[in-house]
Amino acid sequence: METSMAINNTPHADELWAGIGGHFDSLGQIVNEFIDNCISNFTGNNTMTRNIIISLVETTVNGDVKISIEDSGTGIKKLNEAFTLGSCAAAESPLNEHGFGLKHALASANPANDSWVIYTRTQEDIDTQQFKKIEAPYKIENFSAKICTNEKWPGKLNGTGTIIQFTCKKEMYKTIAKGLRGGISNFRSIADILCEDIGFIYSGVIEENRASITLDIADVSGDHINRSVGAVKPDWEDYIKPGSGSQEVNLGNGRVTIDYKFGKINKKQERLEFDNTTARKYYQKSMSTSGVEIRINGRVLCYNLFKEIWGIEKHNSYNYLLVCINLKSLDREALPKTRTSKNGLREGDEKLEKLYEWIRSNLNEPVKDVTLSDHETDLFELLRDRIEQYDSDPNKLVKTEYEVFVSTGNTKDRVRADLYYKNTYGITIYEGKKEETTSKDVYQLRMYWDGLVYDGITPTKGILLANTHPNSVKELISIVNNMYDAKGNKYNFETKTWQQEGIVIQK
Repeated sequence: METSMAINNTPHADELWAGIGGHFDSLGQIVNEFIDNCISNFTGNNTMTRNIIISLVETTVNGDVKISIEDSGTGIKKLNEAFTLGSCAAAESPLNEHGFGLKHALASANPANDSWVIYTRTQEDIDTQQFKKIEAPYKIENFSAKICTNEKWPGKLNGTGTIIQFTCKKEMYKTIAKGLRGGISNFRSIADILCEDIGFIYSGVIEENRASITLDIADVSGDHINRSVGAVKPDWEDYIKPGSGSQEVNLGNGRVTIDYKFGKINKKQERLEFDNTTARKYYQKSMSTSGVEIRINGRVLCYNLFKEIWGIEKHNSYNYLLVCINLKSLDREALPKTRTSKNGLREGDEKLEKLYEWIRSNLNEPVKDVTLSDHETDLFELLRDRIEQYDSDPNKLVKTEYEVFVSTGNTKDRVRADLYYKNTYGITIYEGKKEETTSKDVYQLRMYWDGLVYDGITPTKGILLANTHPNSVKELISIVNNMYDAKGNKYNFETKTWQQEGIVIQK
């Protein structure tokens, strides 16, 4: 005989709030979630005016910041669905993928669940001279919206729309500048960084005039400034095959359009449109700003991808490379799945893997640009590869970082020669510098030679490699070549340039 017992699994609101918070790495990502909802509303309702105002007000209370995000959309028409965890019934575009974003963002912005408030009004509300107010604390039961009649709308924009307000701690506000050098903590400087972040994340949206975004900034002294957010874009030096274009593909569940750009970027820093300050975070021709960038309908979902696609480690010799991918579709089932917090795409998703395959089909593997290498080690690796390719001797041995003085038995005595090359004609040992050699490099090469002799190996030639060699180095080599090693053989050193070895380094 079986009986049943009811299970009460209704969550406690406070515990739920604490559990769904913390899904974002910074306040900037939280603000992006609210911006996503604004843009989604514009897209889903084909609104004519598409304005977003983000207000940042520094307070005298421990440096806390009052933040509001206001839009000129149609207002929240489905309040029940909008405030139900996991419900997508109020979704208006692919940006509303999970049904968690609004609640996650509020819980992350205001963990205490005590300072957030949302105002919204639809056309029906305007017709009846009212608006709705939903405020903290979030509840599972007995949660309600207040109907405000004959009250002044608290926003800066006329007409329909939604306002989200909350107060965040100074520590939360400072996460916007996380990872940047200099320990930035000034209120206005952090606001500048947020402006750049938004201009980068929504570059495609801004360029296509699908949203106009403004920052309204007021510091504790009362100074006030408005800044229009401009699209942060790369400064292209040149395109590489397949260049730029558009292609329609099926990633597994419907066709999407891929707008793509494969190219090299300049080191020149982008000037932001809101003033003459220089971009600090994006498109800097660095290891943290190169690689592959993936957008969905103009909104960045992930960037700085490299190993995920090609399976090779990032390196400064790839810093030139930028691949911009923008997936365009209003069918969210046709697009790769995003993380719940929309700060990335879900690895392992079949559609994402097919997108990676598409990228690899156009660029099988990036080519190193040795001019960006900051050390001669990279150049010797390239030289090793060239020797392996062009020397047909089946018994050749070519090794970088080759250890000498091994026979001492003491690992501390060992030193590493830049390159060791053995074939039928003998053994060549290399020492090199990227730019210019000095007299010390001659003695470094001699030490490698002596180490080989100590190990019972008879070298044939020693080559000093660099872009240039001063006369003092050449004269010293002439002197050393009249000396004898421990086996009674004369040293045999010569200078060569990287160009003579087939490696061109542009200054």
